[in-house]
Amino acid sequence: MTDDRTAREGFLHELAQTSVLAEIWQHFPENMFLIRVEGPDFVVEASNAKMEQLFAQDCTGRRLHDILPWPVAEQVVAHYRDCLRQDAPLRYEEHAAFRDGDGVEKEGHWLTLLLPVHDTQGAITHLFGISQDVTELRLAREDLERYSHNLEAVVEERTQALNQANREFEEANRRLEKLASCDPLTGVGNRRHFQARAESEMERARRHGSPLSLLMFDLDGFKRINDEVGHAAGDAMLKRVTASAQATLRDADLLGRYGGDEFVVLLPHTPLADARRMAERLQARVQERADISISVGAAGFLADDTHLEHLVHRADTELLAAKRTRAER
Repeated sequence: MTDDRTAREGFLHELAQTSVLAEIWQHFPENMFLIRVEGPDFVVEASNAKMEQLFAQDCTGRRLHDILPWPVAEQVVAHYRDCLRQDAPLRYEEHAAFRDGDGVEKEGHWLTLLLPVHDTQGAITHLFGISQDVTELRLAREDLERYSHNLEAVVEERTQALNQANREFEEANRRLEKLASCDPLTGVGNRRHFQARAESEMERARRHGSPLSLLMFDLDGFKRINDEVGHAAGDAMLKRVTASAQATLRDADLLGRYGGDEFVVLLPHTPLADARRMAERLQARVQERADISISVGAAGFLADDTHLEHLVHRADTELLAAKRTRAER
């Protein structure tokens, strides 16, 4: 111990020769220490006031394993050995928990810079270190990481909720669009929807010079069904007729309910002669499946048809003529 004390006093004496270094050593706000390398052991040769305050004792002449708990000392010494092996400055962060000289439990994080000190022959005799207490910074960083993690979780939760709300909103829009475009009883396009689609098909036929035809049909004696059997029976009949017509038409054909028991069918790329044959198939299929006859009128698209009503009018005129012919029989 006397030799250690003498060495420390010699070190401080050398510092005292340079007042600036002595001032730094005594008042530096972070831990400063000089470790003597003694074979496998590391002995504290000198420490500044800040480090003595940390350990609440004079550590001069003591091995690290005598000051710190064995696992903690091994952790610290491992860094010292790395510095010796590399023979270069080493910077690292370490965590330690120990009891100081007064028996007070202490725990924290320190950022340490370790420098090898050589003698005149180039051998490493000491390790000089500066250790900065970064416990508050580390805890603040951990708090920030926890906050960031929690924030990410909240953002993810809110994002999922927003995506779900968007999906529900889009689904609601689809339902509203369907309600706005479909006849609620039969499920086919309503008059407004049919008109919009038909006008578009007419413009395409006009631009490309392709044929286009329209059929209009209604149910024979439908008023009598409502009056004698009831509107529920009439609604059921409209559904059966619609299903029969859809089963007969092609995928490209457009079926719509025009009003009451009146239905219209748009037949793209279809000349009037082929449309009349389709009308005959519709009549046969509806009679077979729905057990009711329908009257059908047909009209072909003409170059001067500027509105859908032009086709509807001609098809409706033919439909009325077919009804009169049927009534006369």
